[in-house]
Amino acid sequence: MELETPEYIKFFISKFRELAAKDPDLPRYYKPRPYRNAAVKFRHCALNAYEDRYRLAVEQAHLNVFKFPAHKLPGCDLLSDSGTTTMTMEQWSQMLLGDEAYGSNEGYYELNAQIAETFGEKWKDSELLIFHQGRACEHALFKVLRDTLRKGEVSVEAMRKNKSGYIIPSNGHFDTTEANIKDNEFQAPNLFCGEYYRNDPDLRFKGNIHIEKLERMLAGEEGGIPLIYFTITNNTGGGQPVSMDNIRAVHKLSCKYKAPFFFDAARFAENAWFIKRYEAGFQTRTIAEIVKEMFTYVDGFHISCKKDGLVNIGGALVIMKNSLFTDNYPHFLDRLMNHQLMTEAHPTYGGLAGRDLKGLVEGFKTVVRQEYLDYRIGQVHRFGRALLRNGIPILTPIGGSAVYIDIDKFFKDVPDADSRLKGISLTGLLLIAGHRLCELGIFAFGSMKDGVETPPEPRVNFVRAAVPRLVYEDQDLSAAAEAVTVLYDNRDRIPGVKVTHGQDLTLRHFKADFEFVD
Repeated sequence: MELETPEYIKFFISKFRELAAKDPDLPRYYKPRPYRNAAVKFRHCALNAYEDRYRLAVEQAHLNVFKFPAHKLPGCDLLSDSGTTTMTMEQWSQMLLGDEAYGSNEGYYELNAQIAETFGEKWKDSELLIFHQGRACEHALFKVLRDTLRKGEVSVEAMRKNKSGYIIPSNGHFDTTEANIKDNEFQAPNLFCGEYYRNDPDLRFKGNIHIEKLERMLAGEEGGIPLIYFTITNNTGGGQPVSMDNIRAVHKLSCKYKAPFFFDAARFAENAWFIKRYEAGFQTRTIAEIVKEMFTYVDGFHISCKKDGLVNIGGALVIMKNSLFTDNYPHFLDRLMNHQLMTEAHPTYGGLAGRDLKGLVEGFKTVVRQEYLDYRIGQVHRFGRALLRNGIPILTPIGGSAVYIDIDKFFKDVPDADSRLKGISLTGLLLIAGHRLCELGIFAFGSMKDGVETPPEPRVNFVRAAVPRLVYEDQDLSAAAEAVTVLYDNRDRIPGVKVTHGQDLTLRHFKADFEFVD
């Protein structure tokens, strides 16, 4: 006999549903997290050891956040969301079953099958090469592409270099991607869409590429574009998503001009979440279905599995056989395998342990779950809204993986903010507070040219707070927001910094030293 629900119970159920449907906003929480803590790690550093952290920041790290010892941070380590994920119990259980055979281990075949399950059946017979992380994939791709072009191992006459050299355009190359492209003698322009520059939080796809600029470049370069590269989500552009419409438009241009199309797919699932939520026609589609459509439009992709793979190490380069890319470069795959055998070991494990591959398989299953993405991106948005409530200028709308503090607006009334590198000052002072963020602005993306400090073009000037997956609770992020607020409320007293080492180095933000100046 079916249990009848009394009216008074129905009333309270309706009220509970209303509560769960509310958009959560700090400091109020309307529904529980979709996961429970299975393990915790206590910090072995004092919350109030401000003078000790000051000495470490100045004497050991020289105000470079990458050099500051992570175990001395009592607060939020928001330096990166790469490899900083807390893995699930399902992932750990799979790692116990790892097959540590030298090559062609069990995990490789399971990962190959999962690639087709996550990204679509068209990838079932693709070429999958494992690497230890995403930047190794980038290095391999662009080095082998350069060598292939140099040797003339191309099947279309149009791929000959034009007067200005080879160009790999993108909606926004990230720092290591751009460095790998330039190191291999390609140009790496970022074609931000027009909406990116408009201060309108209702424009939900500011990560798009500028289609008109891309087509002018494709039409005018006479075959000098060997590859179109698309970052989803657009990390350099503030973690902003890319629309399906924009992806389709690039695919059409790729076919028209015979220029292969690749994804930097590190945050593919988060990008799909934005498409489902904000792009017309996708609200009734599942995340898994949207991901599969996204990947029907590309010839290949590289992925740092340390982001939406939900693991702490690993990367992959996946290339579709019998695609425009392999038609244009028929010798590429053989040369790529040769490169990997000499650098990363056998392509079926790429320097990873077999157990790492097992964990990645489970990660690809979890990352497309709606409840996971709702909470993960919702947490980033709650953090961003906490900053906005305190008056902190951030890039809006808030993206999926991080909150980007707008340094130009943060210091808009402060003279010489550029020359005094106030973004670096901000991150240095936050180390003392116990939180670690990263400057991704005029120092990270700018350069020294003929002895003159030159901002990036197009200009970006942010301090990024990248939120690791499944690591922090909202209380932790709220504490970081309050520390940023202290600095904002007293921004006229924030000192400048000067560079004491590394101002003219490649990827200088990883290596440079600084000191405070009055």
